[in-house]
Formats: sequence, structure tokens, C-alpha cells
Amino acid sequence: MIRFSKFSVVLLAIFFSVTACQKDELATQQALESAGLATDRNSNTIVDIAIANPDFSTLVAAVVKTNSVAFFSKSTLNGTVFAPNNAAFAQLPAPFNSAQGINSITNPSDIKFLQQVLRYHVVIGRKNAAQLPNGGYNTYKTATTPNDNQLFVSRSIANDVIINGKIKVIAADIQADNGVIHVIGNVLFPPTKDVAQIAISNGSFTALVAALKKTGLVNTLTSTNTNVTVFAPTDAAFAQLPAPLNNAANIGAITDAGTINTLRTVLLYHVIGGRVFSADLREGISVPMLAGGNTTISLLGGAKVKGSGNSAGSNIVLTDLLARNGTIHVIDQVLLP
Repeated sequence: MIRFSKFSVVLLAIFFSVTACQKDELATQQALESAGLATDRNSNTIVDIAIANPDFSTLVAAVVKTNSVAFFSKSTLNGTVFAPNNAAFAQLPAPFNSAQGINSITNPSDIKFLQQVLRYHVVIGRKNAAQLPNGGYNTYKTATTPNDNQLFVSRSIANDVIINGKIKVIAADIQADNGVIHVIGNVLFPPTKDVAQIAISNGSFTALVAALKKTGLVNTLTSTNTNVTVFAPTDAAFAQLPAPLNNAANIGAITDAGTINTLRTVLLYHVIGGRVFSADLREGISVPMLAGGNTTISLLGGAKVKGSGNSAGSNIVLTDLLARNGTIHVIDQVLLP
């Protein structure tokens, strides 16, 4: 009977771990070499920079797995890459959370999904951080519906570049022969639902969904031509109102045309034309709403938005839910004009 000491077991574990990592690195290197790339090349493309930086090993594995080496190294790309570091990928579920996991992927649909996610990180045209004003930017992701291939830039109070309202550029303006790299600490995902679909699929917005249906606004918030920001009241927010506006069942039973018209006005008082992300909010600003009138933003003691008819501001409890046709911020009080 063979006996192993604890020390021997540890050594064996280290050996197999190192061997597995070496195999992953070898597989990646062989794939790069088969594409005509190696770390000793004289060029300085986006791929070359990623290969040379150990903190992009998972990104490099994703580029190789999706057959995107040629895309990221072509001289005509001239793009802007928001490059997720290893820590960004590590936040994802397996197998997307490490180079080893990505190397193991064989499902074609997973590979195609990963390829489109990577291309969503590449903005058309080379843009340094100073050349990224607020707004939407087309990416190289294949568009399946209007705007699902756009990412959005905001500026924080400290002038940081913020992507899609949440993700901060942590290192900017790394120059490559075929573009510029900005490093980010989270992986970006394109939106897959519109504003109404997000509300319908979330069980906390049954009263809001009933109100949208009752007032005929569902189509507006599913339209691909819509581009709005919605302060979305939860069911708990509607519960603070008097009947019949206090829950989904009561709202669905409304027949009075005047009440329906009032409800429509109140709902549109929660909507801003265009996208406003949390990074765009500033203390004391007055925001015009689609229904007419303004709301007021306060950031002291937590972000709040206050309607003209409210005695106190509503807490913004969740921000920057990205939709194909807008942005949602969740609030805990219905805004009153």
C-alpha cells in the first residue's frame, strides 16, 4: 500500500495545477501562432498589447476562442476597445470567468455569444478619453434590434468616464497601432430587452405594468423608436396612493376616462426624453419630464428625485437598468406633477 505524506499531496496538487495552466497557455499560444501572431512581433496592435499584459490573459483566451484574433489585429480596425481585465471576467459565472474555463468551451452558441460580447466592447473609431463626450456610440456587435449594439458614455462629477451608467474606465488612452484601449473592471453586456419588457419580467412592477396597459403606453415603451429614461415606481410605491391607484388589480378595473387620463399624465411625469444615467445626475438640477413640468434631483444623503406635487423626494433605489430603448431607475415613491 502506497502512503503519501500531506506534503507530497500538496506537491502533487501544485504540479497538476501548474501543468493545467501550462496546457492552457500553450493552447492559447498555439492558436495565436496559427493566426500568424506571436509575442515577439514588431507590431503593436491591440492583440499585441493584450498578449504582453498578464492582466488580459482571460481576454486573450476569449479573443482566441471566438476566432477574433484577425479582427482585433487588423490594421484597418482603428477602433476604441474597452478592455475587461482578468478581475472583470472573474465576476462572471463559469466557464466565462477564467482563461481555463473559456479555453474549455465547445458549445457553438456559447462561442458566438462570447464573440458578440467582445465586439460590444469595441467602439467604431479611435477615441481617446478626452474625445468621449456623453452619448451613445455604435459598436461592432451585430445589431439584432435597433440600439442593442450601442454603449453609452457618461461623465462623473470627478470627470471619470463611465460606461452604461455603472462601469468606470480605470486606465485610459493605451495607444495601439490600430486603435486605443481603455481598461475596465467589469464585462459589458448589450441590452436584450426594452423598457416595458424589463418591467413586465420583474415581479416588483405589477402596478406599473397594469398602469401602462390601462393607459395604452406599453407600445410606447416597447417601440424601437423610443429613447427615454424612466423613473420606475415599485409596487410598494403605488401602495402608498389612494384606491384605485394603489395596486395592479384596482388599476386594471378602472373604467372612468378622467381617471385613466390622469394616470397617463402621472406615468409620463416619470419619463425623460433621452437617456440619463446616474453618473449624469447632479445636486439640485431640474429635469424636464415628457408630461410637462420638472422634477428635482438631490444627491445629499442618497440620490432622490422629487416631483412638484410630492412633499419629499423619492429614493432612487436601483439605477442604470439598460434597455434597448432606454434606461430605468427604480424609485420607492410615485412622482406627482
